[in-house]
Amino acid sequence: MYVDEHVKLWNLASIKIWDVRHRVLHAGEQVKGYRLPASGFLYTTRGSATVTLDGEAHAAQKMQVLHGGKGVCLDITLSEEYFEYYLIFYRASLPVSGSRELQSLLGQHMPFHIQYAFIPSYPVVLYDKVQKIDQYWGQTDALAKFQVKTLFYQFINELMRQLNTQDIQTIQPNLVAQAVRYLHEHYALPIMVDPLAELLDCSAGHLSRMFKKETGSSLIAYLTGIRMSKAKELLLHTDASLQAIAEGIGIPDVIYFNRLFKKHVGVSPGRFRESIISLPTSQDNTKGKSELSIVRRKLRGYIRINDDNHYQYKQKGDLRIPMKSKQSVTMLLLLSLTLLLSACSSSQNSTTANGNGQNNTAQPTASVQPSEHPAAQERVIKHAWGETVIKGEPQHIISLFPAATDYLLALGIVPQAASSNGEDSDEFPTYLSDRLQGKENLGWQVEPNFESILAAEPDLIVGQDFMGDAFDNLSKIAPTLFAEKVKDEQGVIRMKTSLLKLGEMLERTEEAKQVITDYEKLAAEGREKIKQAIGDESVMFLRLSDKEVRYYSKRNYEVLYDDLALQPPASMPDPTESMQVISLETLPSINPDHIILLASDGAEVSEIEKTAVWKSLKAVKNNHVYMADYGLWFQGPGGPIGQSKIIEETVNWLTR
Repeated sequence: MYVDEHVKLWNLASIKIWDVRHRVLHAGEQVKGYRLPASGFLYTTRGSATVTLDGEAHAAQKMQVLHGGKGVCLDITLSEEYFEYYLIFYRASLPVSGSRELQSLLGQHMPFHIQYAFIPSYPVVLYDKVQKIDQYWGQTDALAKFQVKTLFYQFINELMRQLNTQDIQTIQPNLVAQAVRYLHEHYALPIMVDPLAELLDCSAGHLSRMFKKETGSSLIAYLTGIRMSKAKELLLHTDASLQAIAEGIGIPDVIYFNRLFKKHVGVSPGRFRESIISLPTSQDNTKGKSELSIVRRKLRGYIRINDDNHYQYKQKGDLRIPMKSKQSVTMLLLLSLTLLLSACSSSQNSTTANGNGQNNTAQPTASVQPSEHPAAQERVIKHAWGETVIKGEPQHIISLFPAATDYLLALGIVPQAASSNGEDSDEFPTYLSDRLQGKENLGWQVEPNFESILAAEPDLIVGQDFMGDAFDNLSKIAPTLFAEKVKDEQGVIRMKTSLLKLGEMLERTEEAKQVITDYEKLAAEGREKIKQAIGDESVMFLRLSDKEVRYYSKRNYEVLYDDLALQPPASMPDPTESMQVISLETLPSINPDHIILLASDGAEVSEIEKTAVWKSLKAVKNNHVYMADYGLWFQGPGGPIGQSKIIEETVNWLTR
């Protein structure tokens, strides 16, 4: 353990105590599959047990310290008649900007996420701090809460001092192993990438990339494989109805379950049940499939018992869920797509053509090549994901992401179907809904739902650049293009460059130029009005999310800090980072003149408005806090229509 480096980061961090718990487990009780909701210390006081952190087992005796980061899976199995321990959960936020030394430290060390266990040389000193933290945590007055934080810092100080005298080995958490275990244990629950990434304390993009790299599959495709394997097991070994099986594996729509099962297995659930049951036992191919090596052999049940903290679970046996190999799933997917496309082309005389998706032909800019057969109006479009062939003029265009929908509408193209506003929404983005009346809603498509896309029968699919892994499969359905959010050398997303690029691919360059001209005029008028109204007063864009304060850079909000030339607070994050999580306590040191506040939960806003820290801010005292519409301000940045509406709202707020 690099104690000196860790001490530097602890010294710079702003700490918030999330929860403190004191528990005694008795014979027959255990903790199974509990995921830490925040980083935390476990301090043992009596008895002994095997404490497992993400599969790493520790023989825990009295007066031991264990540490794990947010999302770590905790198991406790008793070795004696009882086991007593404390849990102290905390969240650490680092400064939004810092020296090169700090950035270098963060690249190599993260003391708030690593796992370790050690026996203190002077355990009573640490125990005294832990016991008092628990005592004060139960009190409600502000002074007691302040005392908790003071004692926690004293605990960390003593902990670092004792760690410095021992050679302690640390373990970096394996995000993919954590995600795989979570999928196996919770396949029956609604699972999306963003909430799972939040649980594991990382970004959705990072989790998706790491998962694909280590398993060869996207997270949602892997989950579907688990669900289909479980469905086969239930079909084979039970007489449960298809509706009950569908609900039991997390797919409540039995029609969708039938389609998905047939796509992955090759036959309908009913036919599978009939054919497998009639086979000799030796041909039962649903048993004995090997699991990916990253998955632990022993999986956990997820049965909640009656406990206020909801973290102790009773074991419900050892359930192994066989997995189809990712190769066979991919082949079945391609086969089913090919069959469906063949059927569509024979009945509808489709004129669509597929892109070949060769990644090694990436070009720096999109270009349209003339076809050798101009009579067929065929165009070959080169782009970062390969080539896409478009024949004729597409009539049934669908959009798979709100930003792509924004681009299309700005260019005068109204898609026949488009994605929803968010993962739990069946509505279009609020600022685009009036332009999409009567159009089909495809639902949230961050992980493309190939079934709903096939059902929409598109002759052109427009997605977003982060969907690159799905390009090949989408191209099997219809010609596919991805709108790119182009960044400059600073990391700022440039809407005008992005719009021109898509306009070129769609032969709408002149329309794109006109949109940009109108946008620049609107922005120039807005800059002048704001300058006259507030001069050089600072404007800060904040988002409340899951009780965290997120300070956004101009990476996604060029509309504010470049196009409208608003004055940001001095500590705004670097545009290479989209945002920085900060503590509420750091806001007075920034103290902007104006705050634009984005929150999806009104209760969070009410909670923060009650705090003394919030009330002390200059913007709050002067009534210069502006509540942003979530649909517009979260989905709108990067799109010409969204940014135009953001300009109009911002001008209205700052000049009234």
